[in-house]
Amino acid sequence: MRPAEGAALAGGRYVFERHLGSGGMASVWLARDQSLDRPVAIKVMADTLADDQRWLERFKREARAAAALSHAHIVKVFDFGIEEHRPYLVMAHVPGGSLRDRLRDGGALPEPAGLARELLGALGHVHAAGIVHRDVKPGNILLDEHDRSQLTDFGIARPQDAETMTQTGMVLGTMRYLAPEVAEGAPATERSDLYSAGGVLAEVAGEAPSAPLKELIEALTEHDPERRPSSAEDALALLDGAEPTRAMAATRERRAPAAGTSGRSGDALQRLDELIRRPWFPAAAGILGVLALAVIVIALAGGGDGGGPDAGAAATPAPASAPLDQQLRGLDRTIDAAASR
Repeated sequence: MRPAEGAALAGGRYVFERHLGSGGMASVWLARDQSLDRPVAIKVMADTLADDQRWLERFKREARAAAALSHAHIVKVFDFGIEEHRPYLVMAHVPGGSLRDRLRDGGALPEPAGLARELLGALGHVHAAGIVHRDVKPGNILLDEHDRSQLTDFGIARPQDAETMTQTGMVLGTMRYLAPEVAEGAPATERSDLYSAGGVLAEVAGEAPSAPLKELIEALTEHDPERRPSSAEDALALLDGAEPTRAMAATRERRAPAAGTSGRSGDALQRLDELIRRPWFPAAAGILGVLALAVIVIALAGGGDGGGPDAGAAATPAPASAPLDQQLRGLDRTIDAAASR
């Protein structure tokens, strides 16, 4: 059986109408289910892989993994079969194309917060079934005619307790959205899926996401997986401002400034960190900032606390002997002066 317009499989039940796209593993076709009179998408394994038992098992695993899931934002799988040694997978047709296509072609994008809820809802369902997707990316997020998203392509997904089919050290997934620990060879987890989701949301949200969405993206894309939300449900709690679970509260505690750097000191340190990451940050201002930071660290280490006289309008850090509040005001002025250059 070779896919082509007008060709049929499963005893004539499915008739190919149009080629939708191809990847290294399979091609996808729009077809007609003659029995139920509805459009379907059919993924057919590539010729070069059809006789490879390892890839055949992976294809079967996709069918089993996807068929076990039932969620509004996960593409439904209807059927699986092998015809003339070519495995195929029959899925619901999602007519709006992929999020990757929209990003590439400059098309209308879904509303970022809505996409976040849909994607995290889908991942929560996937993870509750004991499955790690391992390849969350725009190309695996399809959009319907109302721009509602559906997660697809479980070709490299696997149950969390299954043995890996890849060689040790082999990395699967698209590098741009791959969690750093997975890129370094660690096994994929729920939190690595969440990192990938954060990368997708950052791309869709652009440079000016809403405050809750920005907090969510920053949490999802933390380099350290222990600092990410522990589950999709906890990630949604961040977005909705809901009361966090105990696990999320622990995650927030890990992400909070260290003891002794809360309040104005934490704010100042964060502002300094953001400032020195800017490519235009002048060297002289950088030196001043580092000196000011050193003053704070010394004061905090010594347990400095309490208020004191205002340091006036000087845009230089206060001496280490000055009260902490005065040092912080001096640091604020240093940062403001550097940022205005």
